Amino acid sequence: MYMVQIFSCSSDLGNPNPPDVRVPELCSHVAGLLNLPQSSASAMSGDRDLWCQYRIGFPRVTEPTASLKGPFKRDYLVDAAKQLHVAQERDANEEYEAAFSHYKHGVELLLSGVTVDPSRERREAVKRKISQYLKRAEEIFNCHLQRPVGNVTGAAEGYSSLRFRPIRVLSAAVENLKGCRVLEIIDKVQLVYDPTSRTRFILKSLMKSGRCGHGAVTVIPQGVPFMVQLQKFYVGEDSLYLRLQHVAGGRLWGHLKKYQVPINHWSSSHDPVQGVPESQVRLWGAQLTLALDSLHQEGVLCRDLNPRNVLLGDTGDVLLTYFGQWREVDHVCCPEAVEQLYVAPEVLGVAAVDEACDWWSLGVLLYEMMTGQPLYKTLMSGVSSQMEVPFPEQLSADAVSLLKALLIYDPEKRLGSGPGGAQRIKSHPFFSDIHWGKLF
Repeated sequence: MYMVQIFSCSSDLGNPNPPDVRVPELCSHVAGLLNLPQSSASAMSGDRDLWCQYRIGFPRVTEPTASLKGPFKRDYLVDAAKQLHVAQERDANEEYEAAFSHYKHGVELLLSGVTVDPSRERREAVKRKISQYLKRAEEIFNCHLQRPVGNVTGAAEGYSSLRFRPIRVLSAAVENLKGCRVLEIIDKVQLVYDPTSRTRFILKSLMKSGRCGHGAVTVIPQGVPFMVQLQKFYVGEDSLYLRLQHVAGGRLWGHLKKYQVPINHWSSSHDPVQGVPESQVRLWGAQLTLALDSLHQEGVLCRDLNPRNVLLGDTGDVLLTYFGQWREVDHVCCPEAVEQLYVAPEVLGVAAVDEACDWWSLGVLLYEMMTGQPLYKTLMSGVSSQMEVPFPEQLSADAVSLLKALLIYDPEKRLGSGPGGAQRIKSHPFFSDIHWGKLF
């Protein structure tokens, strides 16, 4: 149904009439594009009378068309091949509006001709190619041309990635990765070396769901403070590949020990542990708050923010791993993040999910930094509306107040929920020493 909708656009994009193509060159191209038998290609190039039947759209072929027996006209293969040839050229040059238009016209020609084509073998080949070009056109539409429909809270223009730098700057052909070399596999991503630029980057793959994201729009944030940069993305048949900034420091949690100091004032049921000083947590918490607030303004929710998503930069600042939203990819929460309570209760189906879910995750991260203990190890009774989160006596009143406000079971009562929620977090006394405008 969705593919039909794509090709019923009220206005055409680009020029539907491609430039002239030489007949002999097009013979082999038709066979290549449509996977036709070689006999068909030979017949097309070797029979002048037959080529007269292909004269539509060819200014250099002016002979009258010979009459055909029956309703079948072979002209549709040549005309479609011309459109699809130009579509692929425009696609390779990242001229996506023109490419979409030519894919559209090419598929329409194939659809109109295949139903009356007398060759069963050719009909099957054409049907396979129709499916292939529809799929590519849909990818172009989703990633490069789509605008969100209707009103979306939080952004008057919607959450289209086209609000940022032109998408053609970010999109690249997956073949560009062929010369790169994998240096290391780090969890679910790969550290890759690019010999052309002599740089390292992180390559993350996202499996396509095949269900177009249930109506979600694609959002590709750029310029989010304290988040790694998306350098390129590549669209493959089954996956999306993200080329991301490499942060040599790796995960913050691997460096916490050098920041920690003893915390000896837990209740008697806890052994002495190490926690990060509040002054340091305050800075990191402010940086994470800015990153999350910026993502929320673009309509992106993390949903399962956890220690794997927090990196340590060269200057000691924290950086989020890249978060975006892809129409072709279904979000699946990290099972470990769910088990270890980094995921807010409403994400698991308790209530509607909005920005408040990420403020819960922030609270869990800050709690673990300051107390030296993950929440799931101290909250033995589990998460509920009656839960009582334990705190060491060493924490300041402002720190305890912030953590309690972030770790509220009901998302509507949680600090950060609703309009202006991020500003209320920034105004909390715990962050009173932060000069928000100077953090960037």
